[in-house]
Amino acid sequence: MEHPKMRWVEVLPVVQDGREMFYLRDPEGISDKPLVVSRDVLFLMALMDGQRSLRDLQEEYTRASGSLVHLEQIQAVAEAMDTSLLLDNDHYQTHLRELITAYEEAPFRNPCCSGRSYPEDQKKLLTYMGEMFPDDRTPEVQGEVEGILAPHIDYSRGYRVYHETYRYLSCSDRKLLVLFGTCHGLTAKLWNISLKDYSTPLGIVSCRKELRELIRHNALLKEHVSEWCHRNEHSIELQLPIIQYLFRDTEIEILPILTGSMHEYVTGGNPPGQEALRELAGNLRQVLERYGKPYLLIAGADLAHIGAQFGDRYSLDNHVLERSKKKDEEILDTIRQVDKDRFVSTIRAEKDSRRICGLAPIYFQLALLNGSTCDVVSYDQWTDGASSVSFAGAVFYR
Repeated sequence: MEHPKMRWVEVLPVVQDGREMFYLRDPEGISDKPLVVSRDVLFLMALMDGQRSLRDLQEEYTRASGSLVHLEQIQAVAEAMDTSLLLDNDHYQTHLRELITAYEEAPFRNPCCSGRSYPEDQKKLLTYMGEMFPDDRTPEVQGEVEGILAPHIDYSRGYRVYHETYRYLSCSDRKLLVLFGTCHGLTAKLWNISLKDYSTPLGIVSCRKELRELIRHNALLKEHVSEWCHRNEHSIELQLPIIQYLFRDTEIEILPILTGSMHEYVTGGNPPGQEALRELAGNLRQVLERYGKPYLLIAGADLAHIGAQFGDRYSLDNHVLERSKKKDEEILDTIRQVDKDRFVSTIRAEKDSRRICGLAPIYFQLALLNGSTCDVVSYDQWTDGASSVSFAGAVFYR
Protein backbone atom coordinates (compact mmCIF):
# COMPACT_ATOMS: atom_id res chain seq x y z
CA MET A 1 0.00 0.00 0.00
CA GLU A 2 3.01 2.26 -0.53
CA HIS A 3 1.50 3.81 -3.69
CA PRO A 4 -2.30 3.65 -3.20
CA LYS A 5 -4.53 4.15 -6.22
CA MET A 6 -8.14 5.18 -5.75
CA ARG A 7 -10.79 3.54 -7.93
CA TRP A 8 -13.37 5.62 -9.79
CA VAL A 9 -16.25 6.31 -7.40
CA GLU A 10 -19.28 8.56 -7.25
CA VAL A 11 -18.98 11.41 -4.76
CA LEU A 12 -22.26 12.67 -3.31
CA PRO A 13 -22.41 15.63 -0.90
CA VAL A 14 -24.34 14.91 2.30
CA VAL A 15 -24.90 16.59 5.66
CA GLN A 16 -23.99 14.53 8.72
CA ASP A 17 -24.49 15.97 12.22
CA GLY A 18 -24.67 19.43 10.68
CA ARG A 19 -21.34 19.03 8.85
CA GLU A 20 -20.69 18.91 5.12
CA MET A 21 -19.51 15.40 4.28
CA PHE A 22 -19.11 13.30 1.15
CA TYR A 23 -20.60 9.88 0.51
CA LEU A 24 -18.39 7.67 -1.66
CA ARG A 25 -20.40 5.15 -3.64
CA ASP A 26 -19.05 2.43 -5.87
CA PRO A 27 -21.09 2.69 -9.11
CA GLU A 28 -20.06 -0.84 -10.10
CA GLY A 29 -21.49 -2.30 -6.91
CA ILE A 30 -18.26 -4.15 -6.09
CA SER A 31 -18.08 -2.63 -2.63
CA ASP A 32 -20.96 -2.87 -0.20
CA LYS A 33 -19.08 -0.79 2.39
CA PRO A 34 -19.49 2.86 1.40
CA LEU A 35 -17.46 5.56 3.11
CA VAL A 36 -18.51 8.99 4.34
CA VAL A 37 -15.56 11.38 4.56
CA SER A 38 -14.78 15.05 5.15
CA ARG A 39 -13.65 17.44 2.43
CA ASP A 40 -10.04 17.23 3.67
CA VAL A 41 -9.99 13.44 3.50
CA LEU A 42 -11.64 13.53 0.07
CA PHE A 43 -8.87 15.82 -1.17
CA LEU A 44 -6.27 13.40 0.19
CA MET A 45 -7.99 10.48 -1.54
CA ALA A 46 -8.07 12.36 -4.83
CA LEU A 47 -4.26 12.52 -4.75
CA MET A 48 -4.01 8.72 -4.63
CA ASP A 49 -3.17 8.04 -8.27
CA GLY A 50 -0.88 5.03 -7.85
CA GLN A 51 2.18 7.16 -8.58
CA ARG A 52 2.49 9.08 -5.32
CA SER A 53 3.98 7.37 -2.28
CA LEU A 54 2.60 7.93 1.22
CA ARG A 55 5.41 10.44 1.77
CA ASP A 56 4.51 12.21 -1.50
CA LEU A 57 0.89 12.38 -0.39
CA GLN A 58 1.93 13.87 2.94
CA GLU A 59 4.08 16.54 1.31
CA GLU A 60 1.52 17.48 -1.35
CA TYR A 61 -1.38 17.60 1.09
CA THR A 62 0.61 19.75 3.53
CA ARG A 63 1.71 22.09 0.75
CA ALA A 64 -1.84 22.52 -0.59
CA SER A 65 -3.69 22.78 2.73
CA GLY A 66 -1.11 24.38 5.00
CA SER A 67 -1.87 21.70 7.59
CA LEU A 68 0.36 18.82 8.61
CA VAL A 69 -1.00 15.32 8.20
CA HIS A 70 0.89 12.43 9.77
CA LEU A 71 1.90 9.36 7.78
CA GLU A 72 -0.06 7.22 10.23
CA GLN A 73 -3.20 9.17 9.36
CA ILE A 74 -2.65 8.68 5.64
CA GLN A 75 -2.02 4.98 6.24
CA ALA A 76 -5.29 4.75 8.20
CA VAL A 77 -7.22 6.39 5.35
CA ALA A 78 -5.66 4.02 2.81
CA GLU A 79 -6.49 1.01 5.00
CA ALA A 80 -10.11 2.13 5.34
CA MET A 81 -10.30 2.50 1.56
CA ASP A 82 -8.78 -0.95 1.12
CA THR A 83 -11.35 -2.45 3.49
CA SER A 84 -14.11 -0.79 1.44
CA LEU A 85 -12.54 -2.03 -1.81
CA LEU A 86 -12.06 1.52 -3.04
CA LEU A 87 -8.40 1.02 -3.94
CA ASP A 88 -7.31 -0.56 -7.21
CA ASN A 89 -4.97 -3.19 -5.78
CA ASP A 90 -4.54 -6.96 -5.46
CA HIS A 91 -7.23 -7.17 -2.77
CA TYR A 92 -9.76 -5.51 -5.04
CA GLN A 93 -8.75 -7.45 -8.17
CA THR A 94 -9.00 -10.80 -6.36
CA HIS A 95 -12.44 -9.94 -5.01
CA LEU A 96 -13.56 -8.74 -8.45
CA ARG A 97 -12.46 -11.97 -10.15
CA GLU A 98 -14.38 -14.00 -7.56
CA LEU A 99 -17.53 -11.95 -8.13
CA ILE A 100 -17.28 -12.19 -11.92
CA THR A 101 -16.77 -15.95 -11.80
CA ALA A 102 -19.73 -16.43 -9.46
CA TYR A 103 -21.97 -14.21 -11.59
CA GLU A 104 -21.07 -15.85 -14.89
CA GLU A 105 -21.62 -19.32 -13.42
CA ALA A 106 -24.99 -18.41 -11.92
CA PRO A 107 -27.98 -19.84 -13.84
CA PHE A 108 -29.75 -16.47 -14.00
CA ARG A 109 -29.36 -12.80 -13.13
CA ASN A 110 -30.86 -11.86 -9.78
CA PRO A 111 -32.72 -8.52 -9.53
CA CYS A 112 -30.79 -5.56 -8.15
CA CYS A 113 -33.75 -3.16 -7.85
CA SER A 114 -36.29 -5.24 -5.91
CA GLY A 115 -36.88 -3.86 -2.45
CA ARG A 116 -35.66 -0.44 -3.59
CA SER A 117 -37.31 0.60 -6.84
CA TYR A 118 -40.23 -1.80 -6.54
CA PRO A 119 -41.58 -4.26 -3.91
CA GLU A 120 -39.55 -7.39 -3.28
CA ASP A 121 -42.59 -9.37 -2.21
CA GLN A 122 -44.46 -10.91 -5.15
CA LYS A 123 -47.95 -10.18 -3.82
CA LYS A 124 -47.06 -6.57 -3.04
CA LEU A 125 -45.51 -6.16 -6.49
CA LEU A 126 -48.63 -7.56 -8.17
CA THR A 127 -50.76 -5.12 -6.17
CA TYR A 128 -48.45 -2.25 -7.16
CA MET A 129 -48.65 -3.20 -10.83
CA GLY A 130 -52.42 -3.52 -10.59
CA GLU A 131 -52.56 0.06 -9.33
CA MET A 132 -50.27 1.26 -12.13
CA PHE A 133 -52.40 -0.50 -14.76
CA PRO A 134 -55.94 -0.46 -13.33
CA ASP A 135 -57.70 -1.36 -16.59
CA ASP A 136 -56.90 -3.50 -19.60
CA ARG A 137 -58.46 -1.37 -22.32
CA THR A 138 -56.40 -1.51 -25.51
CA PRO A 139 -55.45 1.92 -26.91
CA GLU A 140 -55.87 2.63 -30.61
CA VAL A 141 -52.85 2.46 -32.89
CA GLN A 142 -52.76 2.53 -36.69
CA GLY A 143 -50.67 -0.58 -37.26
CA GLU A 144 -48.77 -3.34 -35.51
CA VAL A 145 -46.62 -2.18 -32.60
CA GLU A 146 -42.99 -3.21 -33.10
CA GLY A 147 -41.19 -0.94 -30.66
CA ILE A 148 -41.63 0.88 -27.35
CA LEU A 149 -39.51 3.63 -25.83
CA ALA A 150 -39.99 3.78 -22.05
CA PRO A 151 -38.17 5.42 -19.11
CA HIS A 152 -35.77 3.66 -16.80
CA ILE A 153 -36.26 6.04 -13.88
CA ASP A 154 -37.71 4.67 -10.63
CA TYR A 155 -41.38 3.74 -10.89
CA SER A 156 -42.35 6.28 -8.24
CA ARG A 157 -40.93 9.12 -10.34
CA GLY A 158 -41.95 7.87 -13.77
CA TYR A 159 -45.28 6.31 -12.76
CA ARG A 160 -47.50 8.21 -15.21
CA VAL A 161 -45.20 7.82 -18.21
CA TYR A 162 -44.72 4.11 -17.58
CA HIS A 163 -48.51 3.73 -17.43
CA GLU A 164 -49.25 5.79 -20.54
CA THR A 165 -46.51 4.02 -22.53
CA TYR A 166 -46.83 0.38 -21.60
CA ARG A 167 -50.59 0.37 -22.21
CA TYR A 168 -49.57 -0.09 -25.85
CA LEU A 169 -47.99 -3.44 -25.07
CA SER A 170 -51.47 -4.91 -25.51
CA CYS A 171 -51.30 -3.82 -29.18
CA SER A 172 -48.56 -6.36 -29.89
CA ASP A 173 -48.60 -10.13 -29.80
CA ARG A 174 -44.81 -10.37 -30.19
CA LYS A 175 -43.41 -12.35 -27.28
CA LEU A 176 -39.70 -12.10 -28.09
CA LEU A 177 -38.49 -8.86 -26.51
CA VAL A 178 -35.20 -7.33 -27.62
CA LEU A 179 -34.39 -4.91 -24.80
CA PHE A 180 -31.91 -2.05 -25.16
CA GLY A 181 -30.87 -0.18 -22.02
CA THR A 182 -28.28 2.34 -20.90
CA CYS A 183 -25.21 0.93 -19.19
CA HIS A 184 -24.54 3.36 -16.34
CA GLY A 185 -21.35 1.53 -15.34
CA LEU A 186 -18.03 1.21 -17.10
CA THR A 187 -17.87 -0.63 -20.40
CA ALA A 188 -15.65 -0.31 -23.45
CA LYS A 189 -18.22 -1.85 -25.78
CA LEU A 190 -21.06 -0.14 -27.59
CA TRP A 191 -23.19 -3.27 -27.27
CA ASN A 192 -23.13 -5.59 -24.25
CA ILE A 193 -25.33 -8.61 -24.93
CA SER A 194 -26.51 -10.82 -22.09
CA LEU A 195 -27.46 -14.42 -22.75
CA LYS A 196 -28.66 -14.98 -19.18
CA ASP A 197 -32.19 -15.46 -17.94
CA TYR A 198 -33.42 -12.55 -15.80
CA SER A 199 -35.16 -13.13 -12.47
CA THR A 200 -37.67 -10.79 -10.78
CA PRO A 201 -40.18 -11.38 -7.97
CA LEU A 202 -42.68 -12.26 -10.73
CA GLY A 203 -40.57 -15.13 -12.00
CA ILE A 204 -37.78 -15.90 -14.45
CA VAL A 205 -37.75 -14.57 -18.02
CA SER A 206 -35.57 -16.64 -20.28
CA CYS A 207 -33.16 -16.05 -23.10
CA ARG A 208 -33.76 -19.25 -25.04
CA LYS A 209 -30.97 -21.72 -25.74
CA GLU A 210 -31.55 -21.64 -29.50
CA LEU A 211 -31.15 -17.85 -29.61
CA ARG A 212 -28.08 -17.99 -27.38
CA GLU A 213 -26.45 -20.49 -29.72
CA LEU A 214 -27.19 -18.38 -32.79
CA ILE A 215 -25.50 -15.38 -31.17
CA ARG A 216 -22.52 -17.44 -29.99
CA HIS A 217 -22.03 -18.69 -33.55
CA ASN A 218 -22.20 -15.20 -35.08
CA ALA A 219 -18.64 -13.93 -35.55
CA LEU A 220 -19.50 -10.31 -34.72
CA LEU A 221 -22.19 -10.62 -32.06
CA LYS A 222 -20.29 -13.19 -30.01
CA GLU A 223 -17.62 -10.52 -29.45
CA HIS A 224 -20.29 -8.31 -27.90
CA VAL A 225 -21.51 -10.83 -25.33
CA SER A 226 -20.64 -9.16 -22.02
CA GLU A 227 -22.48 -10.35 -18.93
CA TRP A 228 -20.82 -8.54 -16.04
CA CYS A 229 -22.13 -5.03 -16.71
CA HIS A 230 -25.72 -6.35 -16.50
CA ARG A 231 -25.26 -7.40 -12.85
CA ASN A 232 -26.19 -4.11 -11.16
CA GLU A 233 -27.80 -2.23 -14.06
CA HIS A 234 -31.40 -1.07 -13.64
CA SER A 235 -32.30 0.21 -17.11
CA ILE A 236 -33.45 -3.16 -18.47
CA GLU A 237 -34.56 -4.68 -15.18
CA LEU A 238 -37.15 -1.95 -14.57
CA GLN A 239 -38.92 -2.87 -17.80
CA LEU A 240 -39.41 -6.50 -16.81
CA PRO A 241 -41.91 -6.47 -13.90
CA ILE A 242 -44.24 -4.31 -16.00
CA ILE A 243 -43.89 -6.60 -19.02
CA GLN A 244 -44.29 -9.72 -16.87
CA TYR A 245 -47.44 -8.28 -15.29
CA LEU A 246 -49.02 -7.23 -18.58
CA PHE A 247 -48.03 -10.53 -20.24
CA ARG A 248 -48.78 -12.56 -17.11
CA ASP A 249 -50.79 -15.17 -19.01
CA THR A 250 -48.21 -15.51 -21.79
CA GLU A 251 -44.72 -16.97 -21.91
CA ILE A 252 -42.21 -14.38 -23.09
CA GLU A 253 -38.50 -14.45 -23.86
CA ILE A 254 -35.84 -11.75 -23.89
CA LEU A 255 -32.57 -10.65 -25.44
CA PRO A 256 -31.05 -7.91 -23.21
CA ILE A 257 -28.49 -5.50 -24.72
CA LEU A 258 -26.86 -2.73 -22.69
CA THR A 259 -25.33 0.11 -24.69
CA GLY A 260 -22.08 1.83 -23.86
CA SER A 261 -21.50 5.56 -23.93
CA MET A 262 -21.73 7.66 -27.09
CA HIS A 263 -20.82 10.83 -25.20
CA GLU A 264 -17.65 11.43 -27.19
CA TYR A 265 -19.65 11.44 -30.43
CA VAL A 266 -21.76 14.39 -29.34
CA THR A 267 -19.07 16.45 -27.62
CA GLY A 268 -16.66 16.90 -30.50
CA GLY A 269 -15.89 13.44 -31.84
CA ASN A 270 -17.32 11.73 -34.88
CA PRO A 271 -20.70 9.99 -35.05
CA PRO A 272 -20.58 6.20 -35.05
CA GLY A 273 -19.38 4.85 -38.37
CA GLN A 274 -22.34 3.90 -40.51
CA GLU A 275 -20.62 0.71 -41.59
CA ALA A 276 -19.97 -0.41 -38.01
CA LEU A 277 -23.58 0.31 -37.09
CA ARG A 278 -24.89 -1.46 -40.18
CA GLU A 279 -22.80 -4.50 -39.34
CA LEU A 280 -24.09 -4.68 -35.76
CA ALA A 281 -27.70 -4.09 -36.74
CA GLY A 282 -27.43 -6.34 -39.79
CA ASN A 283 -25.97 -9.23 -37.83
CA LEU A 284 -28.64 -8.87 -35.16
CA ARG A 285 -31.38 -8.86 -37.81
CA GLN A 286 -29.80 -11.90 -39.44
CA VAL A 287 -29.75 -13.83 -36.16
CA LEU A 288 -33.32 -12.86 -35.33
CA GLU A 289 -34.51 -13.84 -38.82
CA ARG A 290 -32.85 -17.24 -38.46
CA TYR A 291 -34.46 -17.61 -35.06
CA GLY A 292 -37.75 -17.04 -36.82
CA LYS A 293 -39.85 -15.30 -34.18
CA PRO A 294 -41.30 -11.78 -34.54
CA TYR A 295 -39.78 -9.47 -31.94
CA LEU A 296 -40.66 -6.28 -30.09
CA LEU A 297 -37.80 -3.79 -29.69
CA ILE A 298 -37.92 -1.97 -26.34
CA ALA A 299 -35.56 0.78 -25.16
CA GLY A 300 -35.33 1.76 -21.49
CA ALA A 301 -34.01 5.30 -21.78
CA ASP A 302 -34.29 8.61 -19.94
CA LEU A 303 -33.59 12.05 -21.37
CA ALA A 304 -32.04 15.10 -19.63
CA HIS A 305 -30.23 15.04 -16.27
CA ILE A 306 -29.69 18.56 -14.94
CA GLY A 307 -29.12 20.29 -11.61
CA ALA A 308 -26.93 19.98 -8.54
CA GLN A 309 -26.98 16.18 -8.36
CA PHE A 310 -25.39 16.03 -11.81
CA GLY A 311 -22.77 18.72 -11.25
CA ASP A 312 -24.54 21.83 -12.56
CA ARG A 313 -23.89 24.99 -10.57
CA TYR A 314 -26.90 27.00 -11.72
CA SER A 315 -30.17 27.22 -9.81
CA LEU A 316 -32.98 25.02 -11.05
CA ASP A 317 -35.92 27.40 -11.41
CA ASN A 318 -39.02 27.24 -13.60
CA HIS A 319 -37.25 29.09 -16.39
CA VAL A 320 -34.46 26.50 -16.51
CA LEU A 321 -36.98 23.63 -16.48
CA GLU A 322 -39.03 25.18 -19.27
CA ARG A 323 -35.92 25.77 -21.38
CA SER A 324 -34.87 22.16 -20.85
CA LYS A 325 -38.35 21.00 -21.82
CA LYS A 326 -38.12 22.90 -25.11
CA LYS A 327 -34.77 21.24 -25.82
CA ASP A 328 -36.39 17.88 -25.07
CA GLU A 329 -39.16 18.69 -27.54
CA GLU A 330 -36.53 19.14 -30.27
CA ILE A 331 -35.14 15.70 -29.44
CA LEU A 332 -38.61 14.14 -29.32
CA ASP A 333 -39.35 15.54 -32.77
CA THR A 334 -36.40 13.58 -34.19
CA ILE A 335 -37.73 10.45 -32.46
CA ARG A 336 -41.16 11.03 -34.02
CA GLN A 337 -39.44 11.15 -37.39
CA VAL A 338 -37.48 7.96 -36.57
CA ASP A 339 -34.39 9.86 -37.70
CA LYS A 340 -31.28 8.63 -35.91
CA ASP A 341 -28.96 11.14 -37.62
CA ARG A 342 -31.06 14.18 -36.64
CA PHE A 343 -31.38 12.70 -33.16
CA VAL A 344 -27.60 12.63 -32.72
CA SER A 345 -27.02 16.02 -34.37
CA THR A 346 -29.67 17.68 -32.16
CA ILE A 347 -27.94 16.45 -29.02
CA ARG A 348 -24.55 17.25 -30.49
CA ALA A 349 -25.64 20.86 -31.10
CA GLU A 350 -25.84 21.34 -27.33
CA LYS A 351 -22.75 19.16 -26.72
CA ASP A 352 -24.83 16.85 -24.56
CA SER A 353 -24.76 19.53 -21.87
CA ARG A 354 -27.97 18.10 -20.37
CA ARG A 355 -26.61 14.55 -20.23
CA ILE A 356 -29.11 12.62 -22.36
CA CYS A 357 -28.81 9.31 -20.55
CA GLY A 358 -30.73 7.36 -23.18
CA LEU A 359 -28.66 8.60 -26.11
CA ALA A 360 -27.23 5.23 -27.18
CA PRO A 361 -30.25 2.92 -26.70
CA ILE A 362 -32.54 5.40 -28.46
CA TYR A 363 -30.02 5.80 -31.30
CA PHE A 364 -29.93 2.05 -31.91
CA GLN A 365 -33.68 1.75 -31.55
CA LEU A 366 -34.18 4.40 -34.23
CA ALA A 367 -31.64 2.68 -36.47
CA LEU A 368 -33.26 -0.74 -36.13
CA LEU A 369 -36.81 0.58 -36.52
CA ASN A 370 -36.06 2.71 -39.56
CA GLY A 371 -39.16 3.03 -41.75
CA SER A 372 -41.66 2.65 -38.93
CA THR A 373 -44.08 5.32 -37.69
CA CYS A 374 -43.65 6.74 -34.20
CA ASP A 375 -46.00 8.49 -31.79
CA VAL A 376 -44.68 10.13 -28.63
CA VAL A 377 -47.38 9.25 -26.12
CA SER A 378 -46.08 10.69 -22.84
CA TYR A 379 -43.49 13.04 -21.33
CA ASP A 380 -42.59 14.29 -17.86
CA GLN A 381 -39.93 16.08 -15.85
CA TRP A 382 -39.19 14.83 -12.35
CA THR A 383 -37.64 17.41 -10.02
CA ASP A 384 -36.87 17.78 -6.35
CA GLY A 385 -36.20 21.51 -6.69
CA ALA A 386 -32.44 21.12 -7.06
CA SER A 387 -32.14 18.49 -9.80
CA SER A 388 -34.30 17.15 -12.60
CA VAL A 389 -34.60 14.12 -14.88
CA SER A 390 -36.85 14.11 -17.93
CA PHE A 391 -38.20 11.10 -19.79
CA ALA A 392 -40.74 10.16 -22.41
CA GLY A 393 -42.74 7.27 -23.82
CA ALA A 394 -43.09 6.46 -27.51
CA VAL A 395 -44.64 3.74 -29.63
CA PHE A 396 -43.33 2.52 -33.00
CA TYR A 397 -45.59 0.73 -35.46
CA ARG A 398 -46.08 0.00 -39.15
